[in-house]
Amino acid sequence: MTKYIVEPPQDLPLSPKVKALRKAHEDAKAKLSAYRQENAAYATRNVTREFEAKTRYEVPALAQAERDLQEQEVAAVAAGKELPDRDAVLRPILAKVDEYKRTVPALTTLVEKAQQEYSEALKSELVTMGLKEAQKAAKARQEWESLYQAAMDARRTLERHAGLFAWCVTSGDYDVTPLEGASAGNQVEHWELAEDGRLTTEAAIALGYEGVSVIDGLIVMPEPVVDEEAETEAEFWRTYKPQHFIAGRSGTDGNAVGRFDNWTH
Repeated sequence: MTKYIVEPPQDLPLSPKVKALRKAHEDAKAKLSAYRQENAAYATRNVTREFEAKTRYEVPALAQAERDLQEQEVAAVAAGKELPDRDAVLRPILAKVDEYKRTVPALTTLVEKAQQEYSEALKSELVTMGLKEAQKAAKARQEWESLYQAAMDARRTLERHAGLFAWCVTSGDYDVTPLEGASAGNQVEHWELAEDGRLTTEAAIALGYEGVSVIDGLIVMPEPVVDEEAETEAEFWRTYKPQHFIAGRSGTDGNAVGRFDNWTH
């Protein structure tokens, strides 16, 4: 089991005490994060390279101060002046490094303490909150059951009227919707009427009325699909006039022919 309880869901109503302790924990974490970020130059880092056998550590601010001091020493020597006071240059940096080493553990301990207090307070209220949520769930279940029953009643009413419609539209051939008893269900949830009160084409297809003999006036019948190419070909053959070629009147000139439209005996 973990040392601290995990963060609760956002919807869980926490007491003012627990909320205050959670804020204290969040503030402590933010303080630690801000301090580390602002004073990152005084943190000791592992700067060992892959090819190095010995581990090396470095404090960025101290390393930079050493480089700056070396430049000052070179400049002093070149000018024939006294070397700068090493302790005076490095003392403030070393003080900040020491402060960082002491402050980060202290802030980390503060975070852990705040987390522990928050976690313990939260755990102490789990039973109380859990019983409240159980009651809310029970109430929600009763409401769901009531709504579900109402929905089922409404569906049965829908199925009954859809069946009466089926009897009318099929002149008594059907007394239930065409898909009643099918494995996919009767699909009455697709019921939809056009503005004029007739069953829409899409709903009729979903309900299984395709291939069923129905009367006019109750279902929006789809417009016939026109095959323009087929219509053009049919019109051609409907108005087609055969052409016949016969020998010329002389009966001797093989190259002379006459053309008669609508030739008849």
